[in-house]
Amino acid sequence: MRNVSCLGLLAMTLSACGVLGGDGSGGANANDRTNGGAQGELLLTGAMEVSPDGAFLIEQRTTATVLVDVKAQTATELAQRGDRFVFSKTRHVVYEVLPNRAGIVALDLDHAQNILWSSAPAFVTTAGPMLARVTDDDSTLVFGDYDRLLVLDAKTGEVRGSVSTNTLPTDVVFLPDHKRAMLVGTVTWSDHKPATEVVVFDLVSRASTSITIPNCDAPIALIPDGSRAFVSPTFCEEGKATNPNGQWTNPDPVSVIDLDAQGAHFLKNLPGFGPVALDSKGTRAVAYLDTKRMDPSMFANPAQVPSVNGDQFHLMVIDPHTLAFTLSPIGDALPRFAMTPDGSTLLVDATVKAIRGGAYASVTIGANGLSAEAGVFGGQKSPFGVFDLGTLQYSAFTGATAALDRFVTTADGKVYTLKLTADGLGGELFVLDLSSRTSTDLGKSLRDIGVLPDHKTLVLRIRMAALVVNNQKFLQEDYCFSTDGISCTETIHFTGRTPVQDCSHDCSL
Repeated sequence: MRNVSCLGLLAMTLSACGVLGGDGSGGANANDRTNGGAQGELLLTGAMEVSPDGAFLIEQRTTATVLVDVKAQTATELAQRGDRFVFSKTRHVVYEVLPNRAGIVALDLDHAQNILWSSAPAFVTTAGPMLARVTDDDSTLVFGDYDRLLVLDAKTGEVRGSVSTNTLPTDVVFLPDHKRAMLVGTVTWSDHKPATEVVVFDLVSRASTSITIPNCDAPIALIPDGSRAFVSPTFCEEGKATNPNGQWTNPDPVSVIDLDAQGAHFLKNLPGFGPVALDSKGTRAVAYLDTKRMDPSMFANPAQVPSVNGDQFHLMVIDPHTLAFTLSPIGDALPRFAMTPDGSTLLVDATVKAIRGGAYASVTIGANGLSAEAGVFGGQKSPFGVFDLGTLQYSAFTGATAALDRFVTTADGKVYTLKLTADGLGGELFVLDLSSRTSTDLGKSLRDIGVLPDHKTLVLRIRMAALVVNNQKFLQEDYCFSTDGISCTETIHFTGRTPVQDCSHDCSL
């Protein structure tokens, strides 16, 4: 059975709908959309992706996918609604994965979305590829299938071949040599112990080597020089053990994997859980420790083992090279966290409950979008603030209580974040000032938020009621470009080209 992971649940629901857009509760928070977010993930109603240079936006509606040309100030529907999108980093090209295993198309965004090529690989999974990535040099596309990774030529769409795995690939990263990639499969259980395959393969020859780590699957955190990676789930537990004496005794560790020319090598497990956050220079990694689910034997220094009678959760700050770590108590509520771009502080948010211990996931997705439940955890007020990684001190935000449900960071040290509304129709916009540690409600409800690569210009996705013409309904939406989250310097309007019969979620204000 697969690990019951809060991160995994949120990855499936939040990034799919786009209002939250990523892996989230407990551990590293991928709801940060400052750099566009993880591309190639399932994109459902409410989601927005920004191209690497900020020239184009992809917006998902219930019945249509919308392309916004920022310079031309136009918003038009794509010929077909897609499931996943990956922008090239060298050309104005987007690779669109069509639904129902209908194939992949490469669209020329500078020339009326002309199709450069189309390809129809024989995906085994009923929903089509389960992940999609493109290399930085725009030479190679990879797509996750049932027990393999398909490799395509990004210029022609030709299928070069596949890399075999024993399970469904769950994450892929490209190594700094631009020649190889690393993938993580899906956990399997044997004698009540987890095992996850890690594969390193050549992008051209597809020659591969693999290892198995004693842990569940999780996102890969790769240090910039590519010599070491961390894989750590939020929660790793077999569904039901038949032999209570043989259960997994090292829960949710931080697996350390070294990489060299020969491939990957498992080094050790550290006594924490993830997902792991890394700063941009690879000088600091952050995970969590749970005193109720730790194995004291995993500590090299017994004096570091925290008391089970103290705070349940500790922030774990790790030196990625020496693997020395410090532990700082953070309370009994499991926060998610996000590292600021300079790597000096963590945004800490426990306003969304997590599947861990006696807690539960409070974010769900239904036919009409997202809904969320936030509040107290075990009678304790949920922490929302900043943890200084230099002083190892936590400071709460003053002012309105916000949430890191979908956020971007701007160059002036502010964080613009959405707090989900219970009706699932979007989020309320707040601004967090990192210097003054204040949170302010801007009094604006949005469907989604993004930021252009200048890290100054916000993209606010504003919901509008349907346009009714001769008793027919046409979808509408505004895309506001703003520097303060309040006023729009420019607005691009979208109106659907075909009437819709039942637009429910898309037509609600």
